[in-house]
Amino acid sequence: MLVLGKDTEKGGEAECMASGRVAIVERDGELIKTDVGTFKADRVNLKNVLDFLADLGYDCAILKGFDDFEASEWETLKSLVEKVKRSEGSERCGAIGIFVGFVRKISDGKEVERLEYEKYDELYTEKLIDIEEKLKSYPGVVEVKIHHRDGILKPGEDIVYVVIMGGHRKDVWKPLEDSMELIKKELPIWKKEVFTDGEHWVHDG
Repeated sequence: MLVLGKDTEKGGEAECMASGRVAIVERDGELIKTDVGTFKADRVNLKNVLDFLADLGYDCAILKGFDDFEASEWETLKSLVEKVKRSEGSERCGAIGIFVGFVRKISDGKEVERLEYEKYDELYTEKLIDIEEKLKSYPGVVEVKIHHRDGILKPGEDIVYVVIMGGHRKDVWKPLEDSMELIKKELPIWKKEVFTDGEHWVHDG
């Protein structure tokens, strides 16, 4: 997981620096400058850069000039799968099942402009671990990792990843099928659906 810190936060940079492999990501006019290269903002956006850094194995990114970006952590599907493969017991496994939820462009006949997600931070991590443990209790399942993004997401962007590893392919199908029902029911996260003609808040799902 890529932990995000901002240089405008008191102590945020020092806390981020203690997280391991750190990258500086800075907005400079039409450019996004990082430790691994400079990108033109008209070709890539900050989320593309964070995907790239997470896939490279960075642990933390300090954001400079991105005060409007609200997420505090970042994970990609690739980084989550690699984390599962490195977990204890992986040597006896031969299957990984993956679910990816992403933002639809049309919902109930309405055009979606964006989704806005908010977590109840005091309970979120505890409930997420509870859901992962429930799915790990299925026969043959060895490891489960779930990541749900928050903040503003636009059509086509990923919302949630579920990665389940088991001994055989038959071991991962049922828990993968049940995973989103548990997430909808138990995870304290809400979304605002913003359409071209209105908006409303709903519990995720």
